[in-house]
This record gives sequence, structure tokens and C-alpha cells, in this order.
Amino acid sequence: MSKDVSRRDFIKVASATAGAATIATGFNPLAYAANEKVNIAMIGTGGQGTYHIKEGLAHTPDSQIVAIADFYSAHQKSGMIFGQCSNAGIGFQAGEDPRNLPAAEMAKAKAALRPKGYHDYKEMLANEDIDAVVVATPLDTHHQIVMDCLDAGKYVLCEKTMTMTIEQARDIVKKCHETGKWVMVGHQRRYNPRYNLAVQLAYEAGELGRITNINAQWHRNSFWRRNYDVTYDQLPALDKQYITEGGLDRHLNWRMYNDRSGGLFTELATHQTDIANWFMRGVPTKVRAFGGLDYWRDGREADDNITIMYEYEQNPGDAGFMAMESRSVQQEKVAIRKKYNVRFAYSCTLSNAHMGTSELIQGDKGAIKITEDHFGDSAYFIEPWYAMEKKKAADAKAAEEAGLASGDGTEAKSNDMSSGASLMNIGKGSEGIRLLYTKKLLEANTYQHHALAHHIKNGGTPRTNQMVGLTTTIGAVAALESRKQDKTITVNPADYQFDFETPSFFEHDMNVDDYEDDPILVKEVEDKKAAAAAEAEAAAKEAEAAKA
Repeated sequence: MSKDVSRRDFIKVASATAGAATIATGFNPLAYAANEKVNIAMIGTGGQGTYHIKEGLAHTPDSQIVAIADFYSAHQKSGMIFGQCSNAGIGFQAGEDPRNLPAAEMAKAKAALRPKGYHDYKEMLANEDIDAVVVATPLDTHHQIVMDCLDAGKYVLCEKTMTMTIEQARDIVKKCHETGKWVMVGHQRRYNPRYNLAVQLAYEAGELGRITNINAQWHRNSFWRRNYDVTYDQLPALDKQYITEGGLDRHLNWRMYNDRSGGLFTELATHQTDIANWFMRGVPTKVRAFGGLDYWRDGREADDNITIMYEYEQNPGDAGFMAMESRSVQQEKVAIRKKYNVRFAYSCTLSNAHMGTSELIQGDKGAIKITEDHFGDSAYFIEPWYAMEKKKAADAKAAEEAGLASGDGTEAKSNDMSSGASLMNIGKGSEGIRLLYTKKLLEANTYQHHALAHHIKNGGTPRTNQMVGLTTTIGAVAALESRKQDKTITVNPADYQFDFETPSFFEHDMNVDDYEDDPILVKEVEDKKAAAAAEAEAAAKEAEAAKA
């Protein structure tokens, strides 16, 4: 924000009404001009931090990066370079080097604001005019950093998982309530338009029916380590004040160590357990987990494969409870309206990548397979019985309309089950498959950062707020405890209950449009699929050539 007339000075002369609004809600509607940029600071600019810059902030014109804090100098310097490029509106693909920019873009980058670098994030918070902080540091540091940022009056985007413990997550929820600020957690799938379209299909359109089963996996064939070519002795003296001797690997490969992270449970699984919470609009009641270090025995402590079973109890009146009609004369109409359980099976491995990453949400009317990884692999599959019912209803309605149009007084009775028909066109595929493409085709992380800036400037609470962070943390901690104790863990509802109002943890965008019958977007979709296939083919040929 402009230093000539700072927002703090502006607030001092704002009206009494606006001042009261600020005290009551923590948001001042007079604080931001329409074209004013939100000042962002980054804490942690390793792989994930620079991802937020390159894929998110570089494409968010309402924001600018003013400061970088990282006590590892190599990451701090690269973060400053990427931050300056981001302020110039220059994004990067994975692996791209800003030193290889074309001359015109290089000049544009050099003219942009260069973020100031810090080793100590507390010094940065004290000295810089900051609106929000993006925290992308090791998991065991999240709690203290986020609390310090909230105490400093900043909004926060914190990488998932929000905290190591339930108590820490509850601390953050309470601190948000005290300060009137919010924490946005990096569960970016909730900002992916395809995922929001899928939730629309489940709830607004009712095309899944009652959700009965969930499966998800994240399969990789990777040792998951980050290589580095510097020794501790080569570190700058200032870095050594923060990184202890022998601690360089624990700093860069913190995911491998149990006191720094929950490994696969917190670094991969929570992306997808959060999706299950979102679709179920609730928190698991029971958790049973297994895991082992069976393949990558290279000094790490974290498991290289895990399997988890979550059980959700749905009671009448719960936000995720879905009523159903009897489909058999043997079904007891009273019994089917009572509570029921839904189970979610999850697996993650680092030794085979065949299934990749996706979620499968199954209901009695249909199923949705959805993924962020491959454009075109997200789809809705209708169950045959439901397709027949929809066809009967459509035929009956057509007959009724034809009868009314002819004026012969014909009455055609129909049981119209075609709610949300604009979202679902039966017959587009021979097997009742409908691909989930949307008119919004940006990277989900870009939408996430757009939302960050939007809510700071315009008020409201992010979809991935502190309660999303808490509820996902609860599932991760329960799974880790189950793995450690080798038993089923029962979740305590008191862990996500407070004596003050908290934001919802299952909101979604109800206004996502699909691409149906739009020839320009259909071509764009097909071009993306063809480009992805060509890229995969080229990579395969390159791999074969390397072997030869």
C-alpha cells in the first residue's frame, strides 16, 4: 500500500460508524481503495513457498509481495527473486529459472518492487506494512508463527496441515475469535472449480443421492527427499544462528522426521481427508490407521506407506445427512430415515504411482471421480437405475407437455427426478459418463490467492478458514494416534466445539458453470488434453532414449 497516506492514517480519520464496524468485526470497509494492492509477506520460501509465489501470487494483480523471511539464505534469495518477478506479473512453470527470462520480461521484472529479505520473521512483522502473511514452513513451526502473525494483526494463509496437535489448532481458532482475523489454510482443492461443481452435483442437484462410500489415494514412486549440494560448513554465518550443526537435512527434509511432521499423514493425506470432510459436511467419528517404513529405508523416520479407514456417523439434522426414498418393498421406511454410517478408505504409498491421486465419491444415484492431476479425468457416472428413473420422468413430462399443447386434455403423471438437469445431461456418453469441465480453468492455487486478496479487501471469511484447518487436523492426529497405538481412535466432538460462533467448515461455490455446449471451451479442453498427451509421449521417449 502507498506509504504517502498509509491505511493506518486513513483509518484514524474514518467515520465513527466505520470505526465501530472495525471493532466489531475486525474489517473496515473504508480501508481499501478499489485498485489498492494487498501487501503480502512470505515466511518460508522453499519449494512450497515459491509454489505459492509462482502459481498463486504471480497471477493475483490485487496483491504484491513486500517482504520475505527465511533463515536459509538460499531460499530467502530465490524467494526475493521470484517475489520480484511475481510483482511484475511474471509466473513460472516448475523448474523454470528467472535468469533465463526474455529481455523484455527481464526489464519488466527489474522495474518491479523487490521484496525485502529477513532472517527473523518477527523483525519483519515489526518493521513492514503487511496485510497478510503466507506461512510455508515446516509443520512443527506453524502454531507459533501463525499465533505471532495474528497477534501482530495480520491475516494468514498457512500451509496445510495447520498444526501438529489439536490443542494448537484450537489455540488458533480462539486467537482468530479474539483478534477478528482469520486464517486461510492451504487446502486449495476447495477453490478448484471442478471440485466445487462436484459438490454442487451432490447437494444442489442431488445427483449423487445419499453418499454411501468414499475412496481416495495418493500414489507416488518417489523417495520424497529434497536434494541439496551444500554442506553445513558452507552455510553463511547468519544461517548457522538458526540451523544447528547436523541439522541441515532436518531443516530441508523435515517431512522425513516424526518430531517435525506427520509424514504422509499430514503432508499428503490431509489434502484428501479434507475433501471427505467437505463432502460429508462433518468430522469422522472413528479412525483406524496402518503404516510402515517398508521400502525407503534411508535414515528417515516417517512411514513410506499408509492405509486409513475413516467412519462418519450421519444423524438426522446433520448438515451432511441425506434422506432417501425406499427402493424396495422390504425396506422399512422409518428405519432408512435413521442415522447411518459412511466409510472412507484412504491409501498413500511412495513405491508405485499407478493410481496417482484422485477421490471417488459414491452415492446410490451416481459417483464422482475427481482429481487435480489430469485434466479430463474428473467425471460423473450415473447409476443405471437412476438413469432409467430420470428418463421415465422426462418422458412423462414430455408427454404431459405434448398433451397440454394439443389441447386434448391428456394428463400424463410424472415423478420428476430431474432436479439440477442443467448440471447433468443424460445421454452425452454411451455409459452415462459426464466429464466435469468448467468455464474456470485456472490453477486452483491461483483462485486461492484471489480469495485471499478478495476477503482482505471486501470482508467475509475464506472457504478454507481456521475451522477447516482444525477439522482436518483432528482427522490427521487421530490417524497418527491410531497408527502409534495400533487401535481404533474415537474422535471427541468437543474437539471442534466452542462457546463462541465459528465459521462453517463446509461451504462451497454454488455458482460454478460447466462448459456444456460451448464450442470454444470444448476446443480448449480438447487442446489441453492433446497437449498433455503429447507431453507424456515426449517424456516417455526421452526416458527411453536415456536408457539407451
